[in-house]
Amino acid sequence: MDIAALRQSWSQLAVAGPEAARFFYATLFVIAPETRAMFPPNMQHQEDKLLASLGHIITSLDDGEALTAFANRLGADHRRFHGEDRQGRMVHLAERHYMWVGQALLGTLEHFLGPRWTPALKAEWSAAYEAVAKMMLTGAAESERSAPPYWEAEVVNLERRRVDICVFTVRPNYLCNYLPGQSLPAQLPSLHTWRYLSPANAPRADGTLEFHVRATGRFSTHLVRRLAIGDTLLLGHPMGTELSSYDRAPHRPLLMIAGGTGVAPLRAVLEAIQQGSGRPVTLVVGGRTPDDLYDHLALTKLAATPPAGLRPGTGDDRWLRYVPTVENSWGWDGEVGRAVDTALRLGSWNNADILVCGSPAMTRATVGTLHSNGLRAEQVLTESYDHTVYPPVKATAAPASRDFSWTGSR
Repeated sequence: MDIAALRQSWSQLAVAGPEAARFFYATLFVIAPETRAMFPPNMQHQEDKLLASLGHIITSLDDGEALTAFANRLGADHRRFHGEDRQGRMVHLAERHYMWVGQALLGTLEHFLGPRWTPALKAEWSAAYEAVAKMMLTGAAESERSAPPYWEAEVVNLERRRVDICVFTVRPNYLCNYLPGQSLPAQLPSLHTWRYLSPANAPRADGTLEFHVRATGRFSTHLVRRLAIGDTLLLGHPMGTELSSYDRAPHRPLLMIAGGTGVAPLRAVLEAIQQGSGRPVTLVVGGRTPDDLYDHLALTKLAATPPAGLRPGTGDDRWLRYVPTVENSWGWDGEVGRAVDTALRLGSWNNADILVCGSPAMTRATVGTLHSNGLRAEQVLTESYDHTVYPPVKATAAPASRDFSWTGSR
């Protein structure tokens, strides 16, 4: 494989950016009209994701292990994509779709590279795509043995904590295994759009998952304003390895800094720790006003609940120090300031692992402040679930459910 030639031609194609992505999908839909129903009406986010995924593959060509892991996971994740053909029959992603995607990709490269698209370069791209497609199909086949392409999850409880925040619980039709801190792609069938949601609870015996959503876009606003008990969401396979690696050094203290609904995955991690022997944890949750601390009661209750594995009289039951803080202190008698500044005032964290979760802006600012105060990059764990990027793939994965265990009647 001529990696240099592939990367050079990719960089030439990438200059076209969204135009190349639009051409690719237009070509695909002409070659295979049935694939159009697998994508949302607005293709902008999907075009961004295509470029990001191809770029990730190209940069991993000389790292066989990373490429295989990414392609396998990509193949497993793509099992959730489906649509209807012209006869109204359900169509799931199959091997023939990979062939059509390859044809569209080669056609796109030929169109934008022009005279630089030589028979030799075409052969290199054909071989590279065939190798990656086989990896994806392998990942899909392995996933098929242990899990459905997606879970159908019924909304069984719903609270609107604020005008822009909804907390709801779903019960999947089969047991959906995930690690605390991970996120799952979710779709409302009526919107045909996938977005990542993070469970706010550790895995439960009844299989239910709690999600916290703030209205920031079309998908989340629909959930906050229109979701009702009895509605169904589709859930894809869990992703993410950073926050879920919170126990990489369980002997070290743990600092968590959250903003907004970023508290959800951190609460899932806290529940998992509480269900074990416990470890010293400090959770700082920040908001502009006290009204932003929408999960305050649940976190206060969790902090007062001793670890399940701690025998009475053998240690301090106060395993969790929960510190809410607000920037506007009117009528507030607690900590004041940004969450990261409050955390730094609470002590030295040179020997701690630090989990940060919030909006992209909050996360960037928090990580920057931590670094400027001497804390090392390797101490800080964050996770970004952007619709344009597939979360990184590492060895950590949720345990497989081999028997599709039923978690409740539908």
